[in-house]
Amino acid sequence: MWYIYIPIIVVVSILLIALVSYVVYKYMEQKKHEAELALLNNAFEYMKISKSNFEKLFAKYDKGVVVKSRQTLDKYDYSSFFKDNRNYFQIIRELLADKDKYIVMVKDFLKTNPFMEEKEYPFVYNCLTNAIRFGSVFVIKVMYITKAGNCLANKLLSLDINTLNQIESSPELYMTKAEIKEIEKEKLDVTKKEKYSRVNGIIEKANLLKRNLITKQESKTLDDLIAKLFDRTVNSIQKIKQLDSDEWVLIDIVINDIEKNVTEIEEKNRRLRDYYGSKDFSDLKKTCELLINSQKDFNSYIEEKIESISKSFGTRIVRNETEHDDVYNYVRTYNKTVSPFTAELSSNVFSSAENNPMQYLIKYFYPEKSLYKEQIIGLKNLLNELESLKDAKCIIDNYKKDYLKYMQNVPSFVLDDDEDGFYSRLGFAVIDENVLNVEYKFVYTSGGGMAQRSFTISMTEENIGELINQLQNKLSSASLAKEQRALMTPKLRLHIKERDNYTCCICGNSSHVEPNLLLEIDHIIPIAKGGLTVEDNLQTLCWKCNRIKGAKI
Repeated sequence: MWYIYIPIIVVVSILLIALVSYVVYKYMEQKKHEAELALLNNAFEYMKISKSNFEKLFAKYDKGVVVKSRQTLDKYDYSSFFKDNRNYFQIIRELLADKDKYIVMVKDFLKTNPFMEEKEYPFVYNCLTNAIRFGSVFVIKVMYITKAGNCLANKLLSLDINTLNQIESSPELYMTKAEIKEIEKEKLDVTKKEKYSRVNGIIEKANLLKRNLITKQESKTLDDLIAKLFDRTVNSIQKIKQLDSDEWVLIDIVINDIEKNVTEIEEKNRRLRDYYGSKDFSDLKKTCELLINSQKDFNSYIEEKIESISKSFGTRIVRNETEHDDVYNYVRTYNKTVSPFTAELSSNVFSSAENNPMQYLIKYFYPEKSLYKEQIIGLKNLLNELESLKDAKCIIDNYKKDYLKYMQNVPSFVLDDDEDGFYSRLGFAVIDENVLNVEYKFVYTSGGGMAQRSFTISMTEENIGELINQLQNKLSSASLAKEQRALMTPKLRLHIKERDNYTCCICGNSSHVEPNLLLEIDHIIPIAKGGLTVEDNLQTLCWKCNRIKGAKI
């Protein structure tokens, strides 16, 4: 019966053999793995790398993040990470730098090392190769974990150095709206200050240039350029609210254009200054001095006449005025030469003055009727003097022609840019029409100082004639009004009331109906409009109707 146990014995034997084989296999595997690990450790020692640091740097992920919902997990990205981890930019940068350093060391090791012939080397090679394959990235593991602690899903985000730099340079990707707005404001302020700095450079150059101008007529050109600079840049810069506004391009164009023009004036001034300080001009001046002496008295006479004319409007006071009042202290002041004949008007009055300039010129600059007679005489004398100067100018031009033969070597730019100044330095009398021509200026400036409008009335011969006519008309009207008011006697008043039966000629009310009614005598055509104090031009009105009628016809 023993043979019935043979199958059992066979099975048991097979199991024992299998078990022994498995144990031996596992033992051999363990020994092999230990040998592989030992070789890997030797490799770390050879490379002088800490194994623990290496494993830390090249772990499956570098940072774990837990979220509370599947939706949050799906939407989670680099921006989400850095919104909650602002301090990680530098940490990740340093970590990636360490990884790159180790990767270089490992790659050099894999190229040549003393362990390449070892049978366990393929294990070492695979371990190191797999570790550095994704070693140049920072890995974020995002996990959706429930309140019960179950991880239902996860995903990995890999961040390399280029992506890190891009995110860090674009704060709008990870900052709140309020923070982004503050950064944009700071950038906008920096841009504004850069533009103000360029504007200030031009203003400072213009101020210095103006103090040393050879050609005085360029002073107005500089004033106009800086006025344009203020109007087109300073006022506009303050209003810009966006960093990417197209207005910045326009402002740069204006700044470049004005800077170029100011530089051209500066260069023109330098060339003239060099010439007037040269030996050539000194020799020419000596040659002309002997000839100029013969007309010295004439020149002196013309200069006296010009000075007399320039005082016809009173003592000419020229003051320096800051063109722009900058509450932010960003912009340098510009000293603009202005005439004393300037009236500051409100917006409504300015519009009226534009439509009737001569009337407002008289109102603001000739307010005293008692001075009209004297002023009219002065203006008429001024017209005669201007006519005389026209003849004198022809004579001076003839003198210049006589001297042309001595001026063959004068550079063309001197006569083009500073003809009057050139002849004046030689001793000729110069009739500068700009000196003779007084301008009355009307200005409107808005409350904030950002908007300014102005216009001028030049005292040409035509305008002087018109001014004389209007002053004469006003003088005649004033005398007429005074005379006509004197004709309104108490006797005449009583006669008109009796004639009109003590009744208002407009409303019909009378002192017969209302004993205490105040009745007044009115000029039908007002005295101010040429009406006379005669019976046909007089009527009885009650005080209410007279008040309503006023100075109307």
